Amino acid sequence: MPARTHKPEALLEALLFLSGQPMTAADICAHTGWSREETEAAASALEQVLDERRGLKLIRVAGGYQLVTRPELYDAVKWVRTGAAELSPMALEVLAIVAFKQPVTRADIEKLRGVSSERILSSLLQQGLIVDLGRKDSPGRPIMYGTSAYFLECIGMDSLEELAGRVPPELTAPAGEEIQEDIDGKATEGNE
Repeated sequence: MPARTHKPEALLEALLFLSGQPMTAADICAHTGWSREETEAAASALEQVLDERRGLKLIRVAGGYQLVTRPELYDAVKWVRTGAAELSPMALEVLAIVAFKQPVTRADIEKLRGVSSERILSSLLQQGLIVDLGRKDSPGRPIMYGTSAYFLECIGMDSLEELAGRVPPELTAPAGEEIQEDIDGKATEGNE
């Protein structure tokens, strides 16, 4: 454990900078020997230091802390990030469905979209944006999908609760209700 010769906020800044990903309070405590209260105090102090017109800011994301570029500087420095894969509109659509309806099966997603989503789900799994949440207790025992901590990191949110106020109107019905309405609506149209 590091000697207490450095300001806690400086040590926390170095840890977060070197990790390049969110660190939980428990991880920080384990690496520094601090209590949870000392970790929170160091995070608050670092936040104040970084608020003084710095290029980085401290955020709470995916249940931890992370140093990120200030949003207002993104356009000036985005060229540095190379190889970052952008998602297609179809992949974003599937990811949004998973985020707002999780746990959700491939069949549920395909009923909403009206097209196969197998390859997109596979790609999102490979990228670590979604995870397999286990099997649904129904015929065929389909895989249920949900978002990952990496997804939260990518969208800059600490928890899924932050999505609650942002649900698109077409996804607000209880799980399966709008799917059944779509099926019933299509069946009705076809019989007329």
